[in-house]
Formats: sequence, structure tokens, C-alpha cells
Amino acid sequence: MKIYSYTLLYLAMAGLIFSCKKDEISGTTPTPTPTVQKADVRDSVYYYAQEVYLWSDKLPSLSSFNPTSYATPQDVMTKVRTYSPLGSKNTNLDRWSFAVLKKEWDNVASGNSGDFGLGFRFAAANDLRISYVYNQSSAGKQGVQRGWQVSSINTIAATTANIDALNAALSSNSISVVFKTLDGTATTLTISRGSYQTNPVLSRSVIEQNGKKIGYIAFNSFLGSTASADLDEAFAYLKSKQVTELVFDERYNGGGYVNLAEKIANLMVPSSAAGKLMYKDTHNAKYTSWNKTVNFQSSLPASNLNLSKVVFITSGSTASASELLINVLKPYLTVKLVGSTTYGKPAGYYGFSAMDYYSFPLAVKQVNASNYGDYYDGLPVDREQADDVSRNWGDPQERCIRDAVTYLTTGQFPATSTRIANFNSYNQRLNSDISLPGVILGPVKSSLK
Repeated sequence: MKIYSYTLLYLAMAGLIFSCKKDEISGTTPTPTPTVQKADVRDSVYYYAQEVYLWSDKLPSLSSFNPTSYATPQDVMTKVRTYSPLGSKNTNLDRWSFAVLKKEWDNVASGNSGDFGLGFRFAAANDLRISYVYNQSSAGKQGVQRGWQVSSINTIAATTANIDALNAALSSNSISVVFKTLDGTATTLTISRGSYQTNPVLSRSVIEQNGKKIGYIAFNSFLGSTASADLDEAFAYLKSKQVTELVFDERYNGGGYVNLAEKIANLMVPSSAAGKLMYKDTHNAKYTSWNKTVNFQSSLPASNLNLSKVVFITSGSTASASELLINVLKPYLTVKLVGSTTYGKPAGYYGFSAMDYYSFPLAVKQVNASNYGDYYDGLPVDREQADDVSRNWGDPQERCIRDAVTYLTTGQFPATSTRIANFNSYNQRLNSDISLPGVILGPVKSSLK
């Protein structure tokens, strides 16, 4: 964990950009032909890029590129990114292709973690808050909640002036944290680093307002061995409560497996979308045989909510599979976004085995039923609002949730007050300060689309 500028960031694995979406590493993953790997893992990594990279026609020959001149497989993939086209900001479209040790990726993909199990964020210059907590972590088991204020870590005052010292403290195996809980009570807890299973569904509840039952789900990652079961439980609960509309909170969700995005889409869409096109996969010219269409299930799940409206809460950390979910729903129901513009990752990868590494060259791009998928600059919000980390998940008074519920109950977003606008402006400055490679705001353990 490190604090950058005014924001405490979570770096789950060095060298990876955790804001992506991918198909599962499994026996169903397509395999380029021929499948002969090179003698050096760096050559193997580059070989797969030459085969399946979306812009493989721009890559030089093996001898010209000379993969073994790079220190690591990740360095090879970082260089591969520079051959992608330039986008509107005059930067390469590909910010994500990577290579990772298998043992490291297997831990991330399964949701097994060995950290403190919570995230931090400054709500103001001297107001550090808990942004999320995983239930089975040391912090979660002691009852720590989103919104708690951090007064100090290892006796170091939690102020922006002490960023370097706070970072140093967070590198240890345990920390002593003085909290102020949501009711204002002061408490001191020892939080330990350790292995635990993440819970991708952070919260689910029903908000009743103006005679409507509005479902709320905070979903943190499209990765983790419990994600599918967690989603089943959450949607079954909302179905049993007869909710008619939904707020789906992806503000920290950096993506993960595409099949989970498909699952959620099938749980949300109106019955009129059954059997219709969800999205299309496209690949480079050498692998057009891999192109496919994915439809909504012809018989939607029993817990399908048959929604006509859904509001997503998003931020610059909402990426990849999170964005795909939003994009595939737009042709079929009213979709609104509250928060800030999403990260912008409309493409994904497959995992290819390269000795003791997995190689993930950007290889597949998705478009929705309206043939739209070029959101490299992110999906814009309908209502810009600050991430109110002073309140817990599902709190109807949290700024983003309040605005979402207001829209769902009245058909309009509330007027923006000067105070909210100023707070949001400050929040956006914090977001702009953290556009650092390999780092994402908030709880993003996920990666890959």
C-alpha cells in the first residue's frame, strides 16, 4: 500500500494495471497455432503478442524486437503497448498488456489475499477514511467499516503532510490504527496482514423511498472464487424483496472475468431482451475465426429483476468488465451513471501459458448491440458527484446513492449545491493526481478484462 498525493492507494501486484477484463484461463481459452514456445520466456511472451495482439500487424519481427534485450517478460509487454495506435489524448490506446508469474496471478484470480484487507482515501486534506473492507480480513473480522475515520496509524497523525511516514507504516506486517467510528466513538485496533478470501459483493440492501423498493449492490471485483455465489445470493435476496429498480455500485471495481459480467447482465435485463444480442467479440485479422456473438440467455435466470432502469455508481477506477456490463445493457433499458467518468478499457485478453508466466496481450474487443465499444476515454456520467467516503455502503444519504435514488424515484437528478460542486471538484483533483502505472484508487484487486 502507498499513499500518493492526497489519496491512499492499493497496489495489489507490482507491475500490473489492475483495471481490466479477460476471459477465464481454462481449457476453453483459444490457442494460437502453431503452439511451439520459444526457449526463453521473453521470446514466448512476444510470440503470443505477434499472434493475437489487436494490432499485431504493427509489431516488428522477433529479430528486430529482440525480446531477450528486455529484463523481464513484463518489460517486453510494456514495450508492446507502444505499438498500439494513439488515442484522443495522444497516448497509446493499450495501457494494459502484461505478463505475470503464474503463482501470483493464481492468487489474484482466486481472490486469495495477504494484505490488510481494507482501503483508505482522504475525503479532505486531513480527513482519512476507510473506503472498503473485506469481511474475512483482519480488519473485517474486527468490525471495521467503510466511512470510519482514521486518526492515526502507528501514532502517525493521518494527515496529508505525513504521507511518506504513513506509507512506511503500511509496509509492516501489522499496524495500530486509531479510528473514529460512524457514531463518533474512538477505538484503537491492531490490523494484521494475512491470508483471507475476498467477498466481491461488499453490500446488498433495499432502499424504500416514495413507495418504491430500490435494490442496492456494492460489487467490488469480477474476480474471486466466491463472486458467482455472492451474486446469486444478492440477486435472489433482491428478487425476494420485489425490488423494481436497482443501484449497482461499481465505483472501485477494476474488472475481471467476462463471464461474470454476462451473468450480471442476464440478472438485470428486461424479459424482452431474452435471447437477443449482448455483445460481439472481434480479434485481429489473423484470428477472425475467433470472432463470436454472445446473446442474453433465452430463458433468463429465476432471480432476474426484469429492470427498466438501473443506475451505476462509477469512478475513474470503474474499468473493463465493469464498463462492459454498462455498455451491453444500454440498448435494452434506461442506464444512468452517477459519480465520475469511468476508466476507459473496451478491450480484453486471454491468458496464455508461457513457462512459469501467463502472457496477456490485448487481444479482443467488444461492442454492444448498437455496435458501440470505443470508450477508451471512459463512459461519461449523467450526474457528476463526489465519492462520499464519510458514509457506509448502502447509506441513502451517501452523495452518489442519494442522487441515484432521487433519479429512480423522481425521474430527475437533484440540483447541485455549491458545497457539493466544490467537494466534487476537489475529489476530481485527487483522481487526476493518481494516474500512475500499476496503481488504482480503492479496492481494486481485480484486473483483467
